[in-house]
Amino acid sequence: MAENLRAPEPPEASLNALRESLSVLAQRGQFSARGLRRARAEQVSASAPHEVLALSLADAARGALDGARPTGWRYLLEVENEVVAAAETRSDEGGRHLFAQVNDGPFVPGTVDALAAAEKAADEEERPVTFRLLDVPALYLMALWLQPDGGEGAADSRFIPIAPAPSGLEAGRVYESDEFASRLSELAKGVPEVSAADETGG
Repeated sequence: MAENLRAPEPPEASLNALRESLSVLAQRGQFSARGLRRARAEQVSASAPHEVLALSLADAARGALDGARPTGWRYLLEVENEVVAAAETRSDEGGRHLFAQVNDGPFVPGTVDALAAAEKAADEEERPVTFRLLDVPALYLMALWLQPDGGEGAADSRFIPIAPAPSGLEAGRVYESDEFASRLSELAKGVPEVSAADETGG
């Protein structure tokens, strides 16, 4: 990873939940991800930890990126230096970190490609850049959120949609905050609201 692009330090509780669950799954041979099925526990390593922030459909429609709420942490899983899956932990209302899932869907290679784009973008910054993950479930959208040191909120950030990105956003492209928020708003306004009380966006 480029020197100027920083992965945040995940909470120890999240790492513990991840390690314990991966070890159990490996010992039992219960990995569903194709690249992990025959891997031994000691062959699986977690890299590129990133905090996950979820944005509701209502906030997306308003372009209110700062309304995103932390929900947990995501890690890329490697076997013999090849990224084969991603794993997530979630934090509950009591602040506990719990293992959530292992996934080897299209967002995994998409994340690898987006990180490559993020490294190039970070090299153009004079300040170090920290990356997080923005998740908008109602739009089936994930994007890297690049925050330069000293920046304040989404206005000072840039965003890189992860493939597969919804129509209207280009995967791997670096968007300035205003343009990203505007396109996100257009996409969200095209989705029927579930109910007035919906807080998750689906």
